[in-house]
Amino acid sequence: MKKKILSLTLCTALLGGMSTSVCAAAEDYSEDEIHTIGVAMYDPDSAEMEMFGDYYRDYIEEGFPVKFIFSGKITDAQSECDFIEEAKENGAEGIISFAGFADGLQDVIKTCEKEEMYYALGSNSVSDENYEAIKDNPWYMGSVGPELEAVYEAGCDMTNFFLDKGAGNIVIMSGGAASGNRLHQVRTWGMLNTLEEKAGLVLTDTAENLSKTDEITELTDKAGNVQVTICPGYTEGGDGLKNLETVLSSGNCDTLMSAFHISSYLDKISAKEKEQNSNIMVGAIDSFSEQNFEIFKEKDAFGNAPIDYVRGKYASMAGPGFAMIYNAITGSPDAVKENGEAVRLYQNLWTAKSEEEYIELYGYASGIYENAYSCDDLMQVIRQFNEDADPQSFKALTEASDLESAKERIFADS
Repeated sequence: MKKKILSLTLCTALLGGMSTSVCAAAEDYSEDEIHTIGVAMYDPDSAEMEMFGDYYRDYIEEGFPVKFIFSGKITDAQSECDFIEEAKENGAEGIISFAGFADGLQDVIKTCEKEEMYYALGSNSVSDENYEAIKDNPWYMGSVGPELEAVYEAGCDMTNFFLDKGAGNIVIMSGGAASGNRLHQVRTWGMLNTLEEKAGLVLTDTAENLSKTDEITELTDKAGNVQVTICPGYTEGGDGLKNLETVLSSGNCDTLMSAFHISSYLDKISAKEKEQNSNIMVGAIDSFSEQNFEIFKEKDAFGNAPIDYVRGKYASMAGPGFAMIYNAITGSPDAVKENGEAVRLYQNLWTAKSEEEYIELYGYASGIYENAYSCDDLMQVIRQFNEDADPQSFKALTEASDLESAKERIFADS
């Protein structure tokens, strides 16, 4: 199929609120040809999960003979196991997980083995310890997601960006780092190490340990020119909002860096800007979601976009996770696995340092032109549609997640 390419002027149309989705044409399938896949979500109401869910519902279901069953909020490995059993009862043949609780992953795979359901982590990484324990299980297909080194560098790069802009009184929202979210820990760890190396911040413990603090923690450089406050906790169902209110009430702030999404507390930042009559620079390691796109179209009290920097995932990054499970449930796990061993594949995060950059990248991320991972792309690595699909081609497509590779696919005739 020839890729559909829309005019670049759609970015201008987006500013006016137009939303357009381009999808490969779906064939008509009989009911017994349609496969069911369960999707485990850590929070269906989060912008990232809504982004992935919309990609599956509004795009993948239109291009493939598949339907998805979505979980409610999954808070631990046991609730994920419960969802797997429920999905099986409703006809699911496999699970794509965006939950991935490291402490219980082995139990989750045992549940899949018992229920004879294939399992893949759609956007996450796996520790060496867990991988060694489950890599040979035939029901575990593998993981796709950012490498921990890239997650760490995301924290470093965002910090460098704001230090170059003169940040001196900084709040770090560490999210779930204190409660064991490894990605949030590693992002915060990167921020703190960069502040130590580049701004002379004095760390009272290792950056890794400080990233896990469950209390508001204040740090400074020797001269007192740089002040950093670590503000822990989720802002939904945690202490994050309460802690942020405490921090913002105690003094001025010129920069806020978040290890997770920020939509739930932008009003707190706006109120603080008005109180201190000065701008607060805001950055997040988040996602290229519709919610953030809508935020970028707004203006704060100083005429700026409410967010200055975003580094994160985009909707169709969930495509290879789907292709992985679809290969398995249609009898071709060897189109993904080599020698029966589960895969660990890695994807790059995208970065927007301005409103203009975010709008451009959002177009590539959301199907405004064509999805960064289109139905056409995924069919090339699914053996039911391409008999030459193999682990090498699957790895090559999955790991070609950077912006230039995505643009090359989007704008290439095929």
